[in-house]
Amino acid sequence: MTLTDYAGLAGLFAAAVLALWMLLGAPDLTHTAPTHLARHRGTPTLRLPKPTHPVRATRTSK
Repeated sequence: MTLTDYAGLAGLFAAAVLALWMLLGAPDLTHTAPTHLARHRGTPTLRLPKPTHPVRATRTSK
């Protein structure tokens, strides 16, 4: 077997271990950080800021 074969088998093994870890219930690592650093309030939204001067459509006669 070549080095590429060993790398492929190692990747498959790592993917299988990760899948089992996720299926069997990975520990929640988000609660290990101190709560006073960054608190999330509400649901995050992807809203863009409103333009301060919106461009108005002008009527051009030809």
